[in-house]
Amino acid sequence: MAYYIILFVITTILAWFYSGNTKVSKPLFFSFCLSIGLFVGLADMLGGYDRYIYCEVFQDMHENVTKGVFFSEEFLYFFGKEPVYGLINDFIAFFTPNRYIFILVYTLFLYIVYAVNFYRYTKNPFFALLIFEGLMFFFTFTYLRQVLAAGVVWLAIPYVAQRSLKKYLLFIVLATLIHNSAAYMLLLYFIPRRKFEEKHIVLFMLALLVIGISGITKFVFSLSGDAVSNARIASYAETAEIGFRIEYVIEAMLFLSILLLNYKRIDEDALSLTLANVYLMFCGLLLFFCKSSDGGRIAWYCLLGIIVVLERFCRPKSAVPLKSFITIMCFVLFYRILSAWGILLYPYKTFLPQESDKGTLLKKRMSMIMHTIMINYIIYDNCFYSYI
Repeated sequence: MAYYIILFVITTILAWFYSGNTKVSKPLFFSFCLSIGLFVGLADMLGGYDRYIYCEVFQDMHENVTKGVFFSEEFLYFFGKEPVYGLINDFIAFFTPNRYIFILVYTLFLYIVYAVNFYRYTKNPFFALLIFEGLMFFFTFTYLRQVLAAGVVWLAIPYVAQRSLKKYLLFIVLATLIHNSAAYMLLLYFIPRRKFEEKHIVLFMLALLVIGISGITKFVFSLSGDAVSNARIASYAETAEIGFRIEYVIEAMLFLSILLLNYKRIDEDALSLTLANVYLMFCGLLLFFCKSSDGGRIAWYCLLGIIVVLERFCRPKSAVPLKSFITIMCFVLFYRILSAWGILLYPYKTFLPQESDKGTLLKKRMSMIMHTIMINYIIYDNCFYSYI
């Protein structure tokens, strides 16, 4: 657990060292992001069951690629609806059969995409990274497809501000072909780019909460899954009425309160208004899917709005109290997931050769697999977002 805490502390120090008044050195920030990518990518099958599945599929792809078959039956079975992710598998499999190298290369690419986004939209990208670590960092260990799809969607945000529908659609289609759930972000383009009256925002969010409590999200997943012929998304309907996700509501209300208290500080330019809309979408999606164990994952595509808007709110010297609050809040979120996932994340170890008995290592890995499968559903209800 200590390695994760140290990582968060280092990010916090850098986030506070740079005020945001001047641009952070690009080589420094990108190097730090790649260091985090190495930390995640070198991990020896940590993060959960999905990571094992992705690696097994990758090795199947390698066997076909070595035969010169890039669109095999296995490819169509696993990636028929999301071929871009499949092609990424094929590309890496062309050079190596090693599942660990696959995870490492993929993760480094993922963190380059994140670095581009954070550096592009903020003056203090280290503070953006701190917020990211509190909200999404641990999911990059295991949800390989969706976290990359989210990064691709984030790259498309400026095209909403510029009203360039063709370019925006290009990125959304690309993200959707990595993970079909990205298709929801088409809605962003049609939200008016303006400031809304605060009372209207509150009423709209309350309406979304009421709709969410009604259980209508079950039909949203069913219809969405049928529309793209994706059985996995359709299956989310089965978890759409399991309990009430109070953590979704608390998180949405917390972020919404921060926004409304600082709403007048949002600039009137098109990009700032678009990012504010993305921020509101994040809160609205959590409320709308408050009865769904899987719905919170849809909100990942809107996390950039939270990250960028909060970073901008915290730039002035007078914002030290807010910056302190957000730092503490992100640590609480970071530690909550870290402690909840437990054996899925620590003790941290890399896949690099170690001076250990090979039989002991094999037993530990097999034990890890069995533990992961057995506690998959236990962890399911203890995280801010759903696990599968």
